[in-house]
Amino acid sequence: MAKITREELLARYAAGERDFSELDLGLTDLSGADLSGANFTQARLGQSNLSKANLSGANFSRANLNNITAKNTNFRNADLRKAYIQSANLTESNFEGANLCNAFLSDSDLSRANFEGAILRHVSLCGTGLIDTNLRNADIEGVNVSEETVLDGTKYWEAINYAISGIDNLIE
Repeated sequence: MAKITREELLARYAAGERDFSELDLGLTDLSGADLSGANFTQARLGQSNLSKANLSGANFSRANLNNITAKNTNFRNADLRKAYIQSANLTESNFEGANLCNAFLSDSDLSRANFEGAILRHVSLCGTGLIDTNLRNADIEGVNVSEETVLDGTKYWEAINYAISGIDNLIE
């Protein structure tokens, strides 16, 4: 897996390249970058800073996004199917219309994130903080939560298909 720097990635993107699949971008500061429509399939972005980046329409399927910081990041209509995202800070990020089907999204902070109209089928949200998270019209069928999952202020019943595994343990 080839490793590239922020400068090289942004130069290649500016030159019109969009395929960055299977690259190692771990520990890279991509904050504020516009990488909309880029392909990061199976890329490694662990411990990277993606805060305030525009990643709308980007493909992160099967990517490793462990321990990323992505506060106030635009993932609108992004493809995050089967992405591995553990211990990430995704507060106030926009996932409107994104596809996170079968993603592993555990032990992360999704407070005040927007998942309106997103596909979250069979996503693992064990130990995740969903404080005031917008799930309106999101498809959350088969989502898995645990006793450590925090749903304070999140109106999960506004989602569609909300068959959530483990939800009975969280509500009284």
